[in-house]
Amino acid sequence: NDANQFLLKRDILAKMRLEYELWCPLVEKFAPNPFLASNNKASWLPGDVSAFPHSVTKDHISKCEESRAKMQQELLGFVPRQNPVKAPQGHRKGKKNGRIVLKELSVAMEEIYQEEYAVSDEVWKRREAVRSTVERTVTESGEFPPGTKVTVFGSSANGFGSPNSDLDLCLQVPSSATQFSKEENGVEAMTNLAAKLTEAGMTDVDTVRLTARIPIVKFNVPYNDGGEKILVECDLSLQNPLACLNTSLLHAYSKISHNTCVLASIIKRWAKSREINNPSEHTLSSYGYVIMLIHFLTSHTLTKSGNVVRGCQGSPILPNLQWVDPLWAQNPAGPYREIPAKPKTQHSMVQHPTEAGYFVNSYFYSSGLLGLKNFCASNCCDDSALGTLLAAFYHYFAYDFDYKKHVVSLSSKQASPPLEREIKAEEDGWSLFRHGLAIEDPFELFYDVAHVVKATNFQHIRKEFCLAYTKIVNSSSVTGAFPTGRELIDSICEPVDDDKTQIQRDPL
Repeated sequence: NDANQFLLKRDILAKMRLEYELWCPLVEKFAPNPFLASNNKASWLPGDVSAFPHSVTKDHISKCEESRAKMQQELLGFVPRQNPVKAPQGHRKGKKNGRIVLKELSVAMEEIYQEEYAVSDEVWKRREAVRSTVERTVTESGEFPPGTKVTVFGSSANGFGSPNSDLDLCLQVPSSATQFSKEENGVEAMTNLAAKLTEAGMTDVDTVRLTARIPIVKFNVPYNDGGEKILVECDLSLQNPLACLNTSLLHAYSKISHNTCVLASIIKRWAKSREINNPSEHTLSSYGYVIMLIHFLTSHTLTKSGNVVRGCQGSPILPNLQWVDPLWAQNPAGPYREIPAKPKTQHSMVQHPTEAGYFVNSYFYSSGLLGLKNFCASNCCDDSALGTLLAAFYHYFAYDFDYKKHVVSLSSKQASPPLEREIKAEEDGWSLFRHGLAIEDPFELFYDVAHVVKATNFQHIRKEFCLAYTKIVNSSSVTGAFPTGRELIDSICEPVDDDKTQIQRDPL
């Protein structure tokens, strides 16, 4: 608070700043006061600045930092680093230049994406063949009205998956088919369809999830891949229009920004290796991490000097497709512009499939994406951009994002402040007392994508953000052989079972 200097004496303010050096937000604890012989609660409590030296010097600050680092090493297993990766003036002797680290990291990220995550034309052909086979079986079953379509959604279609992604399929029944307005009718038709899938040669047909909010049948489809018979895992759901809408939005983002696809693949790789992307174990889904990434990219700017900053100055790294001005998007010249409000038309307002009386605004800019694609390519053309954005993403969610006050959201315009929890509490009944990660779905605004994440798991996820950033910073200050970009990614994405070494803080 800038007004503190007028409200408090200078020596009191200096002691408060000294006390702040003992605080660690990741564990929400103060480190022991190094200026006391005894550190029991009776001898010192937070806010009691009388326990600190009267005249504060740099040596006193260093002692507090050492005390905090010792506590962090004991409780976290590493000492977090917050300083920037990119050194402003060259590099110290024996230390690797931060820009070189980010450049090598960028190269390795692109290589891994092309080797493991880029989807070839053959894979797209296979997915279309499987989709067509399932649609033909649905048509021949006679369980659904004419005009019923089978659509691919999820990671297999949104551009953020991999060649090995399972095939998520959705039955889109014509709106005129009123017999499926009742849940039991849809479940019965799906049950009968499951038998027809088996007759058509599908294997391992599973109907356990037919009673879920969205009925699902799981099965495998045999496919002849150049003489080799493989099984394609499929999930077929009934009337899941919002999932298809989300897929279309993410697919549009993947079409305009190759860098976003690369970043998402590395982040999902990291989350899977660190075992923090399993909703059944109360951690965050891969979809949730993609929304966090898009929130970060649409709310930050990459400056000419290579720094990532938040705010309304300059164009965002990634235009927000739900707010970008269509006229600007067709020819992205001049200052970035957004529309004052989302259009509410007969075509954009969609009835929610399960929530009576609730309409979803399905609008987002999806036509003429070439201009935005060129904009994104020129906006992040630096050879270290990918590494810079990955490091900034980890730093933002480790240190900068205010989880107690704000919500991760795509519904905020660039010039607007982050969406606050109080607003979600008033509008949608979200809890103000559930501390931790909260993510607003892009279309189902009442739905918290992170609602499954328990408080303890949130702290663990935030620790992992911090650990990943710390490893990137430390890679530019190690002694001996410097890690390559691929080795740094392997370190960031180190499987939990293999994570037996602790991160040590190198001397500055």
